[in-house]
Amino acid sequence: MGLMQSKNSITLRIRTGDQKGAQTDANVYVMLYDTSDNTSEKILVDNWKDDFKIGALDTFNIELPESFTEVKKIELWTEKATIELTSSTWFIQTVELVRGLTRKSVVFPVFRWIRPSVHYSLYPWDAFLPQNDPDKEQRENEIKYKREIYKVKYEEGSPVMLKSLPADEEFSKEYQLKNLVSEITTGSWENLEDLDNIYSKEGIPKPRACAYWKEDTWFGYQRLNGCNPKSIKLCEEIPSKLGVDEEMMKPVLKGETLEGLIQEKRLFYADLEILEGIGHREGFDCCAPIALFMLNSENNLVPIAIQLQQQKGADNPVFLPTDDWGVWTLAKMWFNLADSSYHQSVVHLGLTHLLMEVVVLAQHRNMSVSHPVYKLLAPHTLFLLAINKLAFERLASPGGWIDKTMTIQSGGLVELFHKGLQRWDFYRDGIPANDFANRKVDDPKVLPNYYFRDDSLALYNSIYKYVSSYIDIYYVNENDISADWEIQDWIKSMAVSHEDGGLQGLPKKDGIGHVSSKEELKWILAVIIFTCSVTHAAVNFLQYEEYGFPANYPSMLRTPLLKDKEPKTEKDIIDALPEKDQILDVLSVTHLLSSKGTNSLGYFETRYIYDPKALGCITNFQSDLKKIGEEIRKRNKTLHIPYEVLDPVNVPNAISI
Repeated sequence: MGLMQSKNSITLRIRTGDQKGAQTDANVYVMLYDTSDNTSEKILVDNWKDDFKIGALDTFNIELPESFTEVKKIELWTEKATIELTSSTWFIQTVELVRGLTRKSVVFPVFRWIRPSVHYSLYPWDAFLPQNDPDKEQRENEIKYKREIYKVKYEEGSPVMLKSLPADEEFSKEYQLKNLVSEITTGSWENLEDLDNIYSKEGIPKPRACAYWKEDTWFGYQRLNGCNPKSIKLCEEIPSKLGVDEEMMKPVLKGETLEGLIQEKRLFYADLEILEGIGHREGFDCCAPIALFMLNSENNLVPIAIQLQQQKGADNPVFLPTDDWGVWTLAKMWFNLADSSYHQSVVHLGLTHLLMEVVVLAQHRNMSVSHPVYKLLAPHTLFLLAINKLAFERLASPGGWIDKTMTIQSGGLVELFHKGLQRWDFYRDGIPANDFANRKVDDPKVLPNYYFRDDSLALYNSIYKYVSSYIDIYYVNENDISADWEIQDWIKSMAVSHEDGGLQGLPKKDGIGHVSSKEELKWILAVIIFTCSVTHAAVNFLQYEEYGFPANYPSMLRTPLLKDKEPKTEKDIIDALPEKDQILDVLSVTHLLSSKGTNSLGYFETRYIYDPKALGCITNFQSDLKKIGEEIRKRNKTLHIPYEVLDPVNVPNAISI
């Protein structure tokens, strides 16, 4: 290899990955193949120094014969050096060739572990459907190998999960859970002022809920734009299990009627019946409440009735805003205890983290890294498997954070997300327009100030447009879809029964998962990207603002379930709150979980797409996101409480925390 550049020289740049163990001490060889069927000699790639360290970009100069034309393929392999190796496998992100004096650059994306003595064929831009791949045997062997390292496990009632974490899924840096305070006091709270004082400590920011938690308008706002904005529904008839009638509601409605509210489409409800019968901490109570809300004359959603258990009865009264202040406040707190349990188990963990683990495992086990769809999804599935492993080890394990801070504990959490996943449908619930329409809250005239809905729809449409333009590059017609066995194997592995660890609502043919059209593939991919980015951002990054003030969104209450309307005082509210150390545990972890972990949507940590034909799709996507962000920021300037979590600059690409 020479040092001087000439028209026949090539600069070879090899980027080693930053995964744990990505480096190699082996000898690295390449052979180059050109468009005129010329082949270079076997070339040792070596600068006589420590090359190929973790995260390194190594540059080499190669002299080629004058007759050598444009490089169409690189053959790359490693061989054991004479010294004892400390690392034999090697993870390459990319190989780039820069041609002589023209400086024309071609990228050969790799994103693979290079195993000793295995010869790899690398191609420019590396974006092939399997039926068009020039090296089908290599591709098939790659998938066989990935199925060995991405092994799955099945547990009854649970989605398919990863058995053990492969090395290339490890974090590039260690994520650690750190407490916000070094000294945690113990004991109970004296009063609300005592609780408020914890936010004067260094490093403990004051959640916005501190200022609003007592207000009924805030309680309604939580249903629309809080951690769980996915339960509110239009009420078209009063549920028979809810013990309300017109006479009871007269003092609350002040001249209006329930029937009138129904006719005007101003009555809404949230029913957390999914919590009925869920296991929980011994000696503590949990509930499965149902609540009515009305849209008042100021277009604010406010609660008008809360029943804490499903079936009406003498010991299950309907609590009203006209009741004693302490009673009504505790009723709202009990409802929010149930809502936080549902949020953490189903809305957050179940329907983002675990749902997408099924998708990611199917992707790795059935799709080559060379597949255009793999490259489309990869930035949005970054770190998911590692995050899920960390969550179960440190948060949901026996004796972990959930056992310490939540009434339902880890056992109830698992029960809940199993129930939630059984009910979830990819098409009905995954496409946001369908979800809002099914809950009959899709019309802004019916339910205004639902910023989660408005921003979700705008972002989904931009994601769908991005996916659509990208897919149209690689699939000319429906025959290309049918002939793509990797996509068909991918969908087939996911579209199995819930009992077999699969997902519902995916397209099928003759009872087997099957993608029949480009349109089907587009909405499936749009839902996946939307879930990993937008949905997760909405249900994750407000956690500190909600859970950070325990009276606002409690995960545990220590006093018995409210069963009568005997007046309550501030002391009763304080007595219901968890101990100081438990609350500080909640503050610590929810503050960490609310921190953004990866780049903003559309701006990728790791670039997987190099095909020049597809780069315009990304540029247009970024442009659309910029416009959406500008509109959201313009709207937020007019709001008393800005809804910022779905501004695209605040939405990460992936579930990375």
